[in-house]
Amino acid sequence: MKRFIKTVRNKYVMSTAFVVLYILILHETDIFTLVKRNERVTELQKEIERKEDGVEELKISIGELEDLRTLEKYAREEHFFKKKDEDLFILSFE
Repeated sequence: MKRFIKTVRNKYVMSTAFVVLYILILHETDIFTLVKRNERVTELQKEIERKEDGVEELKISIGELEDLRTLEKYAREEHFFKKKDEDLFILSFE
């Protein structure tokens, strides 16, 4: 027990313990900040993957809209476009 206390009271052991404590807890890039940043990086990588999937879906949609019939169908269904001699009735069930 005395040997342990003598070792702990050694100035080198105390200074090393202080430096390690400072680096792990008190420094601006402490262990808690690093863990939070790693979690944020993981979230951002997942978001990038979702956005890339969305871009691929949009590219497919754009490819489909190159056909004039598909483009007309899309415009009529989604944006309620009509021809000059047509009447358009929109039913809303709210």
